[in-house]
Amino acid sequence: MRPSRGMIAVFLLPAVALYTVFVLIPALSAFGYSFTDFTGVTRPRWIGLENFTELADTGSDFTAALLNNLFIILVPGTATLLVALAFAFFIDQQLHGSRLFRVVFFFPNILPLAATAALWILVFSATDIGAVNRVLRAMGFAPAQFMSSANLLRSLVPILVWGGAGFYMILFLAAMSSIPSTLYEAARMDGAGLWHQFRHVTLPLLRDTIAMCLIFTIIGGLKFFDLIWIFEKQHPTRDSHVVATLIYSMAFNQYRSGYGAAMSIVQFVLILAVTLVSLKLFRKERLEY
Repeated sequence: MRPSRGMIAVFLLPAVALYTVFVLIPALSAFGYSFTDFTGVTRPRWIGLENFTELADTGSDFTAALLNNLFIILVPGTATLLVALAFAFFIDQQLHGSRLFRVVFFFPNILPLAATAALWILVFSATDIGAVNRVLRAMGFAPAQFMSSANLLRSLVPILVWGGAGFYMILFLAAMSSIPSTLYEAARMDGAGLWHQFRHVTLPLLRDTIAMCLIFTIIGGLKFFDLIWIFEKQHPTRDSHVVATLIYSMAFNQYRSGYGAAMSIVQFVLILAVTLVSLKLFRKERLEY
């Protein structure tokens, strides 16, 4: 017996109501506030496109923050996907201890962000407890300020690779497990080694999964917030600001909620645009196997 439309509506109504109240209405409000001079306390004053004009200035803090987001997407994002793909391929070969490696590589994903931040603050500490600076001192180098604003983005590279590779590895492993073993057997009979099997069998059949992971990476890079906010003790500088931290600082620290709303609208448009473009680029005929 098929459920009636009325019954479907009854079950959907709570979810739709919550989504409307906590997502749609705030989003529409932010769009309206983006055209105003609004402190978050006083009555909004209509200023038209002035906030967006200020954002378009190539020397603005927003441009610098957006470039920092781009760095996070291109450097640690690309490195994370490459490391995850390599881990997944070798674990898929059923090497000795592969089950243990799955757990070890995925473990960082279950740690709370606060614990992750505390761990890496200790690792990069400039004091005697900092593991990296201990090694540098032993090699005769001066200790480095890895957690300073000027160096923070570069220090995020190993942190993000360590924390994200396990998640993408699981996605790649799930996709690899669906590839018929007969394809690898045929490749081996033709004399293909591991590299050629990976290049000519695995990679083409992972196209959809790679596209999905790229979209996750781009969206995550554009929305990045938590670790920088924690490492900078809620006061990022121009060197370390990303768009999300700048939005928060403008809205709640500098009381420029209208300007912060304009940045959030631009961030939303960018995320939507790169998602649609990525889907378009990777939309090809699905391979059957």
